[in-house]
Amino acid sequence: MLPPAALGQHDQVQMQSMTLLTPSRFEATLEQSLQDTTTDRSPDRLILIGFGGLDLLITDLGTQGTRALLSTARARISTLIPASTPACHLFGDRFALLVHGRQESERLTARIRAGLRLAHLDLMPRFGVAAARDALSAQDLIRRASAALIRAESNGSPKATLYQTTQMPLCTPDAALMRELGPALMDGQIQPWFQPVWRLSDGALVSVEALARWNHPERGVLLPGTFLPCARRAGLLAELDATIRSQALAWLATMRERHPQAANLSVAVNVADADLADADLLETLTAELAVHDLPTSAMHLELSEGSTTAQTDEIQSRIRRIAAAGFRWHLDDFGAGHSNLQRLCGLPLAAVKLDRSLVCGIGRDPHAERLLEPMLALARVLDLEVIAEGVERHDQHQILRRLHCDMAQGHHLSPPRPADAIERLLSHTTPTHQAAPKVAPEAGRHEPIRNV
Repeated sequence: MLPPAALGQHDQVQMQSMTLLTPSRFEATLEQSLQDTTTDRSPDRLILIGFGGLDLLITDLGTQGTRALLSTARARISTLIPASTPACHLFGDRFALLVHGRQESERLTARIRAGLRLAHLDLMPRFGVAAARDALSAQDLIRRASAALIRAESNGSPKATLYQTTQMPLCTPDAALMRELGPALMDGQIQPWFQPVWRLSDGALVSVEALARWNHPERGVLLPGTFLPCARRAGLLAELDATIRSQALAWLATMRERHPQAANLSVAVNVADADLADADLLETLTAELAVHDLPTSAMHLELSEGSTTAQTDEIQSRIRRIAAAGFRWHLDDFGAGHSNLQRLCGLPLAAVKLDRSLVCGIGRDPHAERLLEPMLALARVLDLEVIAEGVERHDQHQILRRLHCDMAQGHHLSPPRPADAIERLLSHTTPTHQAAPKVAPEAGRHEPIRNV
């Protein structure tokens, strides 16, 4: 550990270790903060600190060595926190702080990150932050900060991640599913379903979106909302994405061989934050296409709009490199509240997917149609294709065609379906048919609501 002089004058003042609160005392402090109704200062924020890669540390150092390292980290963190800041060691590698406002939150997380680095501790801190004013109780506030921390750990982001409801739903991973997820991936229980994407000008089937479904032997078909939190917590998101891509590309190659009308069919796959953190992502994608002798145009990469808010320069450079290699990037959930013109211009996008929240009001709310018109005009100026998600009714379909939206998908046109059902659809589809059919859901199947 470096001597106090290496930390600077301000840090020397704080080198005396403060006493951390017990979890029960800290929770009581959180409750008191939630009852504070003053508006003359920024709202309190809860910061949770965690350290990724503990399983690797246990492998290298053993249980006792890892426990000793965390004890050293605890002592070090206690010297970096102002005496007036309520703080607590919750359990294991989880530490909690309560601070006043965004600026103090940013200053303190930067200080802790720098302090641990100067101490040469082999730990990489991750920070999840939640605003107290948005929480209903202390436990609710802790759950929100925990969700943000889980996202920060899955992203590998060193910066503090703020809880946002649209990006980080509050859900506790199912312990049983977490144990079963890894073997399920190996056994092929998790497979892609496909939702067709139709060109609105002539009704041609031009693409499909691959959506993960877990065919659980006891619980039936599970939707991503059930098992994605498990994959995120277990660090299996990248493996899950790779599994879905591999199966989707194998299916697409077969469809292109069997059906002449599928000769130019493409498949859209999600690229999660865990994938974007992989320096070899381009090489991985290229190799996956080569296995099935498919061109880069056969696979479209969907980037979540929410994930673009936390991209580093390194990740943006990686996205551009992949686009330069011929891959098409689609921005998913466009219009959900995070996009701006600078972000659209800064990413090498080929298309944007209108969030279903923008589509649901079409035909019923005149403001919804008026809102879409400038968005479509902006996309044309930026030379982006537009895909409307969540088309559930005939009037939505017709209005989108009249507005010259490029493509659409949704249950009115066809719900997501298993691979064999999409092949049956392909066998009755021609590339130039004039109306996308409305396909009834199959009996006994769950209706999916979200993709991976």
